[in-house]
Amino acid sequence: MQFKNKTFQKLWRFATSFQLGIPVIASIMILSIWGTIVESRYDAWTAQKVVYQSWWMYISMTLLVFNLTIVMIDRLPWKKNHYPFILVHIGIITIVLGGWITQKFGIDGSMRVPIGKSHNMVTVPPTDFSVYATFDGERYTKIYDREVDFFNSNISESRPVVFDLNYGTSPDSNQLKVLKYYPYARASQKVIPTDEIAAGSSIRFQLMNAQVKQIESLTQQNKNKVAETTLGLLNLYLGYNVDVLGRKNPQSNEAYFNSIDKQYLSFSFYNKDNPKPYQTGKIKIGDVIQTQWMGLEVRLLDYNEKAKSLWEVIPTDYPTALTTSAIQISMGKNTEWILLNDTVKIFTDNVAYIVAYHNRQLPLDFKIHVNKFEIEKYQGTERAKEYSSLVTVDDPLYSSAEPILISMNEPLKYRGYTFYQASFDLDENTGQPVASIFSVNRDPGRTTKYLGSIIFSLGIVWLFYQRRKRRTAI
Repeated sequence: MQFKNKTFQKLWRFATSFQLGIPVIASIMILSIWGTIVESRYDAWTAQKVVYQSWWMYISMTLLVFNLTIVMIDRLPWKKNHYPFILVHIGIITIVLGGWITQKFGIDGSMRVPIGKSHNMVTVPPTDFSVYATFDGERYTKIYDREVDFFNSNISESRPVVFDLNYGTSPDSNQLKVLKYYPYARASQKVIPTDEIAAGSSIRFQLMNAQVKQIESLTQQNKNKVAETTLGLLNLYLGYNVDVLGRKNPQSNEAYFNSIDKQYLSFSFYNKDNPKPYQTGKIKIGDVIQTQWMGLEVRLLDYNEKAKSLWEVIPTDYPTALTTSAIQISMGKNTEWILLNDTVKIFTDNVAYIVAYHNRQLPLDFKIHVNKFEIEKYQGTERAKEYSSLVTVDDPLYSSAEPILISMNEPLKYRGYTFYQASFDLDENTGQPVASIFSVNRDPGRTTKYLGSIIFSLGIVWLFYQRRKRRTAI
């Protein structure tokens, strides 16, 4: 094409020339190599954040589409020998468009379904920040909920991210700050005493006999929340009033502890299938209780009438199976760490808050019910070789559905979603599977990408045939 304006003509020539096309293609290649290196050193999520969703990648892909489009327009009016060339360009643009549709509207997440139960929530990588508030400690109201991306935020104590809550009357209750963000961190819990009114109790005890010497802890999240754990055939509870509510699990051996004051705890020990306790009383730090279970003794090592758990967070350079992302928040005089997919309570003079930092959950229009889960192990080991789930889709649009097997090589495809058997959860005490974990994928750009690939392939074949025909003619 020719234009009278010389400046515009130069710009047009540059837009249709290799001077723009080659650097754009080279930059996309470099970014792709960089993305592969980042993913191998870190993980796919980091590669997405650092490379594939970076402004460099967006600019490169936009310039590529721009260059291809301008080159096609420059050939107008098209002749017969232009059509293979045009098809190749349209195919590339269509593939890029399909990738954009997938990134913008697609879903790539996971779903955890307990065995014998149903679930319809898919957990996806984007993170949300939510805050709930209450005046009475019982009825919580959501006062803040928004998507956050701390990975690309330059957060520090001098440059915090500030959330104005506009709730309550105390100035401390109106502003919440994010002081630090670690994308990869190791975390461990510690228990400290507190004066918070709603705080629960915490105990640390030792179980011991000739063969066993084990130290465990129990901490209530709040004074109305029961803390419990299972050690072999023994269930232990802290903060459960067995005299009023009755036993929680009469078919097992149980030990109940309840706070009396700053020094003493009450206890009740039950044998399975016996409705009455065989031993009751009160204990303080250092006391030992003799049990009827294989000569076990319970020694109380530490006790706090009011306590809370805090995270100790150490940043790491790379992600591992034991790392997670974490943020440090402050409100008034309170400073707390929150791990990804965890919550923390903060108390001010007249308002209590629950602050949550979590992956977003998207509801499906149907539910997946896990009827049965099976594991095949390598002979002579506990390593899982294959595992599968027998599921039923509970969909209001269909009155009945046959059970479907989802295995490691046989996904379920349903209403645009693909469910892959990804993993499973085991009970820490029994070692038995308790939940099946599926990878959930929805790719609305797949058809567009396939169409682009077909158009591109046809253009390449046509171009090859056209050039061969020319050589034959010569």
